[in-house]
Amino acid sequence: MNPLKELRGKTIAIVYIFEKEDADGFGHFLIWKDKILTGWLSAVYELECLPYIIDVRTFMQKASNYSLPHIDYVVNLNSGCSELSTMGLIPSVCSFLGIPCIPCDATAILTTENKKISNYVAIGNALQTPKALDAENDYGIFRPINLGNSIGIEKKRFTDFHADGLYQEFIPGYDVTIPVAYNFLSLELDVLPPTLYYPHTQDPDWIFDEETKVEDKGLTRLQFTDIQDETKQAILRFFRVFGIKTYGRIDARLKETRLLTGDAVKKPFSLNDCYFLEINSMPTIEPDDGFDLAFKAVQSNKTHSFYKCASEYVLNIKNPTINGFLLACSMMALSTSRC
Repeated sequence: MNPLKELRGKTIAIVYIFEKEDADGFGHFLIWKDKILTGWLSAVYELECLPYIIDVRTFMQKASNYSLPHIDYVVNLNSGCSELSTMGLIPSVCSFLGIPCIPCDATAILTTENKKISNYVAIGNALQTPKALDAENDYGIFRPINLGNSIGIEKKRFTDFHADGLYQEFIPGYDVTIPVAYNFLSLELDVLPPTLYYPHTQDPDWIFDEETKVEDKGLTRLQFTDIQDETKQAILRFFRVFGIKTYGRIDARLKETRLLTGDAVKKPFSLNDCYFLEINSMPTIEPDDGFDLAFKAVQSNKTHSFYKCASEYVLNIKNPTINGFLLACSMMALSTSRC
């Protein structure tokens, strides 16, 4: 039996921030249009489902006066706000209405997106984290608590910042992202191949900051082919602490001491080489990002635990995309968790 057939005909609401929304707490780092918003719209059609596109304010108004149409799942694109508490708005309402929210609930958002909490949990789960610094330390890296998309991340002196955030030791090296998603064949979370962001300058003082993400220049994405089993299990345990059921990712810093050549990513990825930076329960999904590259990589790797799941999707779906794959995995994950 093809489990993907069971998803057909469902109504999927895509809830996004309207470009001219000016309510407090809705300062958005990215307007959901072009390839991001259309990527999710295409994913709904890809699964032969019905889309219902609606902005956050209208969704809230219709939810409050019970005028929403029947909705089977919500894709929540209300992320990146400067006020962290507002990021739990849509999943909280979904919980009240009994509608599964993708990718996660309010608890997962508020605990993962708060970088202090996620770092404390990482330490409690024996993951390496950069050393916390204070006024006695001259130089480190600052990460704001409530902002996504690398906004506000910079290397600076402790005395030069005043916002709420993390001030940590700077780790010379390179950024790596580790995607995790629900495997609808094994019925549990699984780890996809990590992606290394490697600057053309080969400078270990380089950081994957906001400007680099926007311009998307000066770097190469290298795909790891395998991951140590011990590392995989540690990542999955960490995700389960936050109750994430669908997909998410960990961002880490790969130490400079590791030999970084084209052959480096052919070795099994290990957390022993990394420092945890943050866990993202609401990652942006778009072409050629870590999820997309990992999805493509497992399709040609028969030894990877995600191979059969990805192959099943590609075999049964016309013009498969990473958004469609994650939407299908999420719908099945949330359907299973409600049984």
